[in-house]
Amino acid sequence: MTSMLGAVLHPLAGATLAVTLALSGAGNAQAQSGGKVTIWVGSWWEPQVALVKQMWIKDHPDIALDIQPLPINGYLDKFTTAALGGSPPDVIDLDTTWVSTVAALGLLEPLADVAAKLPVADISPAAWNASQFKGVQYAIPNRSGPGVYYYNKTVFDKAGVPYPANDWTYDDFLKIAQKLTIPGQQYGVGVPADVSDPSNVTTMFAPILWAMGGDFLTPDGSAPAINSPTSVKAITFWADLYLKHHVTPEGTPNFTTTRDIQPLFEANKVGMLTASSNAFDNFSKNPELKWDVVLSPEKVNRGGGWTMGVPVGATNPNGAKTFLLWLSQPEIMAKAMNRFPANKKALDLPPWNDPAKAIFKQAEADGRSVPSVAGWFKMQEAIIVELQRILVGQKTPQQAADTAAARISEIIAESK
Repeated sequence: MTSMLGAVLHPLAGATLAVTLALSGAGNAQAQSGGKVTIWVGSWWEPQVALVKQMWIKDHPDIALDIQPLPINGYLDKFTTAALGGSPPDVIDLDTTWVSTVAALGLLEPLADVAAKLPVADISPAAWNASQFKGVQYAIPNRSGPGVYYYNKTVFDKAGVPYPANDWTYDDFLKIAQKLTIPGQQYGVGVPADVSDPSNVTTMFAPILWAMGGDFLTPDGSAPAINSPTSVKAITFWADLYLKHHVTPEGTPNFTTTRDIQPLFEANKVGMLTASSNAFDNFSKNPELKWDVVLSPEKVNRGGGWTMGVPVGATNPNGAKTFLLWLSQPEIMAKAMNRFPANKKALDLPPWNDPAKAIFKQAEADGRSVPSVAGWFKMQEAIIVELQRILVGQKTPQQAADTAAARISEIIAESK
């Protein structure tokens, strides 16, 4: 992903490429509603492909679906290369944190016509807002990901600590993590910090930042806010989990959620971690694991997700829009998705209406999205690099925040 961003984020190059692609795709604007629609999605769609095609053909027998599940490693690079080369898919599924960057490059068609036909109030607000850039809707959410905290009952019981409640605070969170920690045996919380895992690092860090009054950018997105006093207070709290309170395992600076923290959680070595509904599905497959879920401290969480756009230059944009509208129906989305659906009414249908999953619908109300601005992906990376440097003792929280703010200012200037 870094290679793609470094190669094409220059504003003049982006503008030129956008115009070129718009012109090359103009002849496709009158594409018939029939034909074939090519869809690129993440690898987790693999088990759903046959079912989705079976459901689709009943409603749209004149349009063939070519759903291509792809590995997440290199996914964004692959799409950008294809789009810049004039051969994108008809539909691209994007992490919501990527939308502003891709839209700023001129690689996505505006979808105001599709948005006008949807009941927006039924869609996850965090995912919907993150699918916009400069007030324009460029993608339609299919997957939501409100963050919650998972807790390991075995770890809690061993330390004799009561389970957390939905009204807990970050003060409570820290006290619990300290009580859970038995050095060398178990630790209170897992903290993702590796730059290779930006989404999960942000899923834990952003709610701490917001709950303590800080933010990444100023409200209008024109300047960094990551080095404000409240933001530095939040950064210090986050870093001190490892540096001062020692409630996270050794190796934390290079931890990712999936590779490191979840295995430790399942081995009863870590008491708490934050994640979306993905972890719910994974932990449910482990009959030996005793666990439960609670809202994030002070309820605020990062509402992530995945959202589908129509690339500039798509061969069948009309068929692509037909697919987006079809998938957005609650009864279709509930059956088609094997990840938490973005349509709130789909959550009232099987299998998503399982009472054990009700917490995710509750968490939606307090989900927030990261800034939808040009260059966000690079800003996020700059922040995480500096967070890592704090953990390895290279910088203080204030120094790291100031460096991140300076880099964010450069990215904002480059994007104008």
